[in-house]
Formats: sequence, C-alpha cells, structure tokens
Amino acid sequence: MAITTDQLEALSKQVFITDYLLNGLFPCQSDIVRLIRSKKREWDFNDKFEYRMLLANTNTGGSLNSQVYKDTVGLRKPGDLEYGTYHATYGMVTDGFDVDMMVNLETKDKRAAFNSDYATRMHSLRNNVAALFKNFAIHGRFGVVHQIRASIKAPSTGASKNPVANVHTPVLGTPFTIKVPINVFNSNFKRGKMLIKTKEAKPWGAADVEELYMVLDNQPGELSLLPIGTKVSAWTDGEFLEVAQNREIVGMPANAFSQWTNAAITVASGPFQGVYDQFTGTGKYTEGANAVTGAMEGIADLFPWYTDPADMETRLGLDLPYRGQRNRLAYSTEQAGGWILQKDGEHIIDAIMRGAFLTKATVPYADIGIWMNPVTRIALGYEEGNSVQVLRDNFVAGPIVYQRGVKSTDYQIGNQVVKEVVEDLNMPTDVIVIGPKNDLSYNCWDNATFEIDKYVQETWGKSTPPKIEELQIPNELITKLDISHRITYGSPTLTDGRLASFSNGNNIRHPKNVVPVAMHEMGALFTEYPYTYTVVKLREPITDLQTV
Repeated sequence: MAITTDQLEALSKQVFITDYLLNGLFPCQSDIVRLIRSKKREWDFNDKFEYRMLLANTNTGGSLNSQVYKDTVGLRKPGDLEYGTYHATYGMVTDGFDVDMMVNLETKDKRAAFNSDYATRMHSLRNNVAALFKNFAIHGRFGVVHQIRASIKAPSTGASKNPVANVHTPVLGTPFTIKVPINVFNSNFKRGKMLIKTKEAKPWGAADVEELYMVLDNQPGELSLLPIGTKVSAWTDGEFLEVAQNREIVGMPANAFSQWTNAAITVASGPFQGVYDQFTGTGKYTEGANAVTGAMEGIADLFPWYTDPADMETRLGLDLPYRGQRNRLAYSTEQAGGWILQKDGEHIIDAIMRGAFLTKATVPYADIGIWMNPVTRIALGYEEGNSVQVLRDNFVAGPIVYQRGVKSTDYQIGNQVVKEVVEDLNMPTDVIVIGPKNDLSYNCWDNATFEIDKYVQETWGKSTPPKIEELQIPNELITKLDISHRITYGSPTLTDGRLASFSNGNNIRHPKNVVPVAMHEMGALFTEYPYTYTVVKLREPITDLQTV
C-alpha cells in the first residue's frame, strides 16, 4: 500500500530531530551564521514586526538663559527628536525532493530501507536549504555569489576547462571557467545550481530572464559555468552573479522556470562533456527600488558593503527603501553602520585599525568582535611579513616560537586589545565587519528548534550525551513538535514508472507514485543598533596569496 501523508509527517519529525542532533540546526559551516542563530527568537508577529531607533536627540540648549529660554522657562526654539520607525518582515528559502512510495514496497527490508532513503534525502534537503540560508544571511537578499572584477584574470587551469578572465563575453552552450575568491567555493553551490547575471554594477541591477548560467563545477578559486539560457551579455567590471529563482520577474509569470527544451545543448568534449537542457523562459527581472525577492535581508543589507569599482567611495543601496524608510542617505552611520574604505596603498591592518577605532566609540572592548575571511587574515600576514614583532609576557615560560603566517590576531588600540576575531570562509575576502559579537539575532517562524532545544537541555543536562544509535526520542517531543511551517507535503502524482528489473521477460511496467516534499526556512535578521557596526571595505577581492 502507498505511504500516507501522516506516515511521512511522523517519519519527518523523527528524521528532523535525529538529523538536528547529529549535524546541528544548520549544517552550513559558517561560524557567523551559527552566532546569529544562537540568538534566535520565536516569531510572535503577523507578517512584520515594528521597532524604533533613535537617530538624533533634540539638539537644543546652550549657555545663556536669555538665548535658550523664555521668561516662562519654555525653550525659545524647541527641537524635535528624530527617530526612525522600521518594519521588518520575514523572508524564505526553500527546496524540496520527491518521495517514491514504491521504494517502500520493493525493498527486501522495506521499512528500514525506505527510512534510510528518506533520511538521506532529508539530510540533503537540509544541507541545500542551509547553503541557501547562509548565503542570503551573509551576502544579502539578492543572493550575491560573486562580483565580476576586471582585476581578476583567467585562472591557471587546464585548457579543457576553457579558462577566461572575469571580464569577457560567454558563448551560448560553451562551458568556461573563471577565477573567484574562496567564499564562492564555500557557498556549497555545486553542479546544477543556476545563477543569473546583472547588467549593471548593482546587486539589484537590471537582468534578463533569458540569461541563465548553470554551475558545472565549484572548486577553491575556480567556478565553471555553462550558459544554458537563450541569451548572453558581455561581462563587465562590477556586475554580479546571483542565485536564480529568487528575484521576481516583471508581470510575475508563474511558469517562467517551467520552460525548458530537453537535451538541446551538447558539449562534445572535455571534462564537462554531456547533454544539457536549455532554459527558454523570457522576461525581465524586477530591479532597483522595485526589485522584489523572496529571501530575507542579510548582513550585506543591514550594513551595505557593495560598491561599483568605478566609484568605490559610494556605498550601494543607501538610496533604496529599507524597512519602511524611504532611504538611508541621512544618518547613514546610524542606520547602516560605519564605513571605512581602504585607501590607495593602505595596508589591510591599517584599514582594520581605523574600523576598530570607529567601533570603539559605541561598543565596550569586551563586546567587540571582528568577522573576516581567513584568507584576508593570511593576506594581512603576508603583507606585514617584514614587520612582524614577537611579544612575550615575562611570566610566560618556555621558548619563543616563530611561525610563518598568522595564527591569531589581536587588535590593540592604546592599551586596550580586541581579541574576538571570528574567521568565516563565507565572508567576502574584501569585507571585514567589526561590531558587537552577540547582538545580531534571527527571528524564526516555527517552534521546531525550540522544542528540540528544550528536550536536549532537560534530558542531557551538562553530562555527556548518549550515542546517537542509542537515542530514544520520546513520544511527547514528537507530539509537541510542530513542523507545519517548515515542511509541506504535496499531492501524490501517479504516473508510469520503469520496467521490471530482470533481464528477460520483463515487459511489465511498474507505477511511479510520488509525493513531493518541500522544506522552508522563514525568518528575519535583526538588530536595533546598526550604528555599533563598522564595515571595512578593501579595494580588491583577494583571489591569490602572493608569498613575500
């Protein structure tokens, strides 16, 4: 008999809990995302929540009574408080898979095999959703994967991969490989992931639906793509590659991504040899102030760090509407964090020191954290290779150890030291964020994680947890756990499947009875104190580490 939705829901709960305990809430290899999600809050709102932020006080007062006050003690020129009223709403990332109900019927040990297959697919789904979430959470709601730069030349890879410079013009149906920073590899986007390209040096810039690229391979420092749409445009300095199926199309056609021509693209030779489907959807993506996305706002939206290489001094996005505000052009530091742009010829450490000094005015030293890509730190170490100092406290015994590179970094301002440096390979190599390490929070839509966390705390306490194979999930947890906001089950689809699996006399066609399963992650990143953060922007991304 077929698998029922009730059975799938019960199995999903068990698999979800077990996978959570095995791999954590979000198995995305991002320390920054873990920090944010460690301060998760349950969503207690409808479609949005409101918060206010003081932008300026009344700015009245002086030293002469005759000029400040009337005879009645009233102010001669009263001032007004300036504050912003912000409305944050949740965004969503989602992915899914199909459950073949016949797998449950055709296995030797049907229950065990089906459960294992389902658990594997659910784990893969959680990984995919986690990859999407961390990229939106860090790089912003437009899902920026890479900014095209004229300074990035062709990678030193085999000719069979067709290495090209970032700035070039692709050929329809022809694979190519570009050099990219390490954070692109850590996006976890692998073969089959689709990307769009803007035609402006803005993440929300104009883009054609017809121009679509599929990831063929994603390796450290190299990204191989295949144009699978019906159009290409020249790649120019400052344009962006972004996650597909995230930005709304003008007119909201429901079937744009249903339009494919099967096996229309043939790659005759090389490592990417094969036959590929061609995307035939058409239209324009919404853009600029009217750009609509399904994803939540990320750190790159809260503290804008994207720039046009032709105008590095201007932070992109401050002129766009933001959480109910028309723009953030006035009180930009108060609303979008501080901004430090690396000067021409300035060392990375000096730019960071300027950023730390700016943050110092708003955050106690004990609360300051610095977020950067470890590749940025390594480049910093190479840059300072000739001026490394060994500092040793008198009370530390043992020999002084010299090492190449940078193991840990403290930032000293006067007699105060900032020690909390969080390395995250998902950060852009040209961005360092400095601010309170425990402020950003994530408002989450469902109660699943909260119920599991209660169970973990109450059952395990401070002692060593049991082995996963010995774990018994109590019925009351499964009963309390609500995953209705996180997992959706579709209607069964009944089609013809494959022939019987033996060699001779197999002219019997089996059914293909499929139930689609979708997983959603919904919530919003939130801080009331953006002015306590500072963005340090380097002039160039780091793709090569040159030894000195």
